[in-house]
Amino acid sequence: MKKFFHITLLVAGTALFAGLAVFLLHREYCPHSLRTNAVPEDPFSVTYQAGAYEETNAVLDNPYRGYYHLYGFTLSEEDPGDTAGRIKQYTASGRQMMLVQINLKNYADTDLSENALRQLDIILSEISLSGHQAVLRFLYDWDGKALETEPSSIDRILRHMDQLSETVNRYADSIFVLQSTFTGNCGEMTQTKFGSHEDNRLLMSHWAQVTAPSIYLAVRTPSHLRGVTQTRTPVSAETAYDGSLASRLGLFNDGMLGSVYDLGTYDDTPNADTAEPEDKGTREEELAFQNDICRFVPNGGEAVLDNPYNDLDRAIADLARMHVSYLNCDHDTAVMDKWKNTIYHGGGCFDGMNGFDYIDAHLGYRYLVSGSSLSCDSFQNAPATLTLTIQNTGFAPAYRQFDGTLCLTSRNTGVRHLIPIALDNRTIDGGSEVSFSLPLDIRSLSVGTYEVAFSLTDPCTKEPILFANRDTDESGNVSLGTLSIDPVSPEELLSFLLSR
Repeated sequence: MKKFFHITLLVAGTALFAGLAVFLLHREYCPHSLRTNAVPEDPFSVTYQAGAYEETNAVLDNPYRGYYHLYGFTLSEEDPGDTAGRIKQYTASGRQMMLVQINLKNYADTDLSENALRQLDIILSEISLSGHQAVLRFLYDWDGKALETEPSSIDRILRHMDQLSETVNRYADSIFVLQSTFTGNCGEMTQTKFGSHEDNRLLMSHWAQVTAPSIYLAVRTPSHLRGVTQTRTPVSAETAYDGSLASRLGLFNDGMLGSVYDLGTYDDTPNADTAEPEDKGTREEELAFQNDICRFVPNGGEAVLDNPYNDLDRAIADLARMHVSYLNCDHDTAVMDKWKNTIYHGGGCFDGMNGFDYIDAHLGYRYLVSGSSLSCDSFQNAPATLTLTIQNTGFAPAYRQFDGTLCLTSRNTGVRHLIPIALDNRTIDGGSEVSFSLPLDIRSLSVGTYEVAFSLTDPCTKEPILFANRDTDESGNVSLGTLSIDPVSPEELLSFLLSR
């Protein structure tokens, strides 16, 4: 059902009406601007009619979210072949997200060579040119033999971090997350010579120090995260996005939904009040922890091993609690096939969709404009206020801030007025709804009717952020409603003043 919001803004047009306004209006009601300034000229009224906001079940191809494919490269002194061509082929997959693993095992006992760094530059350059977003993981092992292939000294890893950082920072706009401390089997920080909490803290602190603060970092488990930050409450709304290590440090879980313990991610004994920050909690305790901190830092990984914990209904509930933004769509095949062959029956526009596509639509953020209204105080020279309500039906927030724009298009002339809007979309948690008050200078517009639309753009990729509203065009503009500005006759103005 459409909602209608009617706001009448009446402005005096002559000194006579200005004097009459001052006489008739009580001093406490009369705005300061009216008492000290001449009443503005050209009386007019404003009517705003909000649109109907309906959600589509389309999967939105937005940055920093969604299913991903995994690709691996081993840096070496040998001719790597057509690395740029391989990346072009990979980025043609149709998905914006990609996990790229860079194996450094050939340099475990030496500095990275210029040739190795040049290979990395080619990889990241092509990803940047393609407009994709990468999750990067540097490691020394793909075969479960990290104890054999890792450097013999932690200082070598620190040195590699220093060498890699210049290239990584050059492409910071295209890198969403840097996973791991480079250590362990498959870079998962287990079965490693450098697995103590002290080692993890040293490595991750150094990685944070030498990389751009806009890039998020991630460790394998909540226990790892608390071991690095040395607190059970590492980040809050007050400290989020301040560039500190804690505000950048998220999670990756390659045992996601694999068992009650997520394959060693959780424990079976509840934490006591005296527990150290790095002690593992039960599944319920660690899901509650992720539900809290992953409002501010991203989470992603792989769903593995067909079992009751990744049955569709349970998977959806846990993915939402963990605020998962990105997920491997190739592994585990058994889990992906189970979701593809299970139908979602939760009602709404998604009812009847298969589980794989439902999860795809809800990974990360999914914005829906759910309401708008316009208000303005009579005789006040201040701008009108457009209240815009945005619902996030996805599992997670967007951890990057986007640029907002209001677009007012005149029905009479076709002229478009583009108005930059400052709002922090990162505050819209997954499964929540937030209203923003946006100033609108009505008096800068001519008499007529305007189609009002809103859009968000990612300043890094320059891509529009698509909304889940049916009334969203290909450029990302979602229709809000119509605004009519009409002239007011002196008789109507006098009648209004006398009625006060």
